[in-house]
Formats: sequence, structure tokens, C-alpha cells
Amino acid sequence: MAHVHLTELKCIRQQDITGLDEPVLFIAGIRVWNGKINRGQMIDAGLDVRREFSGSVLVELKENNGGDLDKNNKLLGSWTIPDTPRPTDKLTATSSGYHYELYYHVGS
Repeated sequence: MAHVHLTELKCIRQQDITGLDEPVLFIAGIRVWNGKINRGQMIDAGLDVRREFSGSVLVELKENNGGDLDKNNKLLGSWTIPDTPRPTDKLTATSSGYHYELYYHVGS
């Protein structure tokens, strides 16, 4: 079994025009973390998310749009991560309205 370890989330440009963004992270469709973040901020110590998987696993970054954290979300980024061990790497979610970097590594 491999494990994916999400270590840092950096907000370079917010999705919301006013106030803080409310990012939500999912691994294999299960919410594993949610919080609030401002432009230029990095979440690291509070993120420490690790999950076991085999084959590959889907990691998603969403923005909560109020209410239910599992349903009322806008998809910002979606990645399929293989179970091949790898050192720290970066996933990027970007558009004209937002820019996030999610750091992770895969171990066995």
C-alpha cells in the first residue's frame, strides 16, 4: 500500500473577490481538510493529511460556496496520483480567477 501525504497549500490568488477563500480538500471523494486562507498565505502545520491507497487516488481541491462542506463546492483542481513513490511535488490549480499550489509526496 502506498500513502499520499498532503503537506502544504499555498494561495497565490484567491477565488473569492472579497473575504477569505474556504478551500476544501478531498482524497478519493472523502473530505480530509477544510479551512480559510488569504492571498499569499500558506497552510502547512495544520494541513498534515495522509491517506493509504493502492493503484491511484483522486485528489481534489474545491472552494466552499457556503453551507454543506461536502456538497456546495466549486471544483478548483482535480488530480489522479499514482502509487509510485515520489519526493515532494506540487499540484497547481489555476485559472483567470484563482491560483493555488498543493504540495504532496507519495510513500510506501
